[in-house]
Amino acid sequence: MMDSLFKLFRGVNREHLHTIWQKAQTGDMKGLDEEERQLAKIMLDHSDDYFNQFEFADVLADREFDPGNEVNPFLHITLHAIAEKQVQDRDPIEAFQFYNAMLKNRCTRHEAMHLLSAILIKFMFPVLKERGRFSLDGYRNLLKKYKSRKPEKIFHLLEKEPDPILDKEVDSKSSKIFDDMRTALNDQDFKSIDEAQTFLDSLVTEKNAEPIPEFLGLSPEQMYRILHQPFTGATDILTLNRNLPKEDLLDIPVVKETIYFLKRLSELQPLKATAKGNLPQAFAREIHDKFPEHPNFHYPIRSEEQDSKLSALRHLLNMAGWVKKRNQRFSLTQKGRIVVQNGFNTDDFFHLFETYTIKFNWASRDLYPNLFIIQESFLFSCYLLYRETKTYIQVNEITTSFIRAFPAVLNKVEKIPFMEPEEEVRYAFYLRFIERFCEYFGLVTIQREKGKSLDFKCAIQITSLFEKMFGWKL
Repeated sequence: MMDSLFKLFRGVNREHLHTIWQKAQTGDMKGLDEEERQLAKIMLDHSDDYFNQFEFADVLADREFDPGNEVNPFLHITLHAIAEKQVQDRDPIEAFQFYNAMLKNRCTRHEAMHLLSAILIKFMFPVLKERGRFSLDGYRNLLKKYKSRKPEKIFHLLEKEPDPILDKEVDSKSSKIFDDMRTALNDQDFKSIDEAQTFLDSLVTEKNAEPIPEFLGLSPEQMYRILHQPFTGATDILTLNRNLPKEDLLDIPVVKETIYFLKRLSELQPLKATAKGNLPQAFAREIHDKFPEHPNFHYPIRSEEQDSKLSALRHLLNMAGWVKKRNQRFSLTQKGRIVVQNGFNTDDFFHLFETYTIKFNWASRDLYPNLFIIQESFLFSCYLLYRETKTYIQVNEITTSFIRAFPAVLNKVEKIPFMEPEEEVRYAFYLRFIERFCEYFGLVTIQREKGKSLDFKCAIQITSLFEKMFGWKL
């Protein structure tokens, strides 16, 4: 399949280049788009070197060039165009930086583009030859390395550089996609690249709509919207019930703490912040004693910083627009005063919910790696709970399902003594999603063994609030 596509690309591309060349020769650029005009300019700049090849590009459509012994002029100008585009768009930024470094070393613009193309072909050649994946990180690193080299030495130094290591390893899901595409393309006869691209676009759309077992039957397209548009783009998957009875909210931990915090601040404001900008000691101690971070392990604090839950609550209420700090004084905003005066309602709860899931950084409360996918996938993980926790099940089962859906998360964790990457991911997921989000917002109950914390054998179950709040349509 790949061989036929490359052959098609060569044939159509060279015939198209011949048309551009003819227009460039006459100076009549009418009918050419911006990219075609750019190619015309590049071809004219290279006319001294490749006049005959350009003149007979349509005849040379099937001509193969030996990469070891001769220059492929069509690939050369294509790479030149790619280099121009990278510099123009500053993407990657290292290409733009390399180009400017060459200009500062008294290269002409054309020479700088050739040097950039020389580094680019170092990575493109094995991709074209062996059908591997382009190593963007390797390309960026080489651009960084060579931007401080003298221009006249770069070609010679590049010859000594080892060939890039192609990333040919694909997981079973990627491999299946390529196999399906290969099968679908075998009997196709395309007359143009646009026709081939339209066919592939349609095939990709179809594949993106197929359910994935690891996603619990969700498709890649649905998963994308769940991850990136949880409140606006997933309405065909989920409806949030925004008419919850007020009495269902009052026992939720985060709601109780919010109401108490706002009410006490309204009575005591303005509160003078500490030298570090934290809540005053007396106020912090009061909240800490009322809502201890660890109910089974009480300890006194001397500052807000010693209670991560309290510190997180203060920042959360600030992000929600209910608390402000001006001139080292804490007080309620106008919106905060309305919440206190009118009483905490369902709209307030969902505002808090969206602020916590979208704006507040869950990783700020622990020392585990960032692993933003844990927070980004909160809605999928809620669907996971819906599917698997109608009765109590062990936390370990939920964390296993999460890792099965997002196995790449294990590559984001560096191995440390006494803890495997998978175990570290499980701990971070339990703390951030299950305990400090779901339990905090009243969505699950956790059956803990007395005196134990972070126990993967403890059991969890969704609450009646969860069932009232989430209306899954799947």
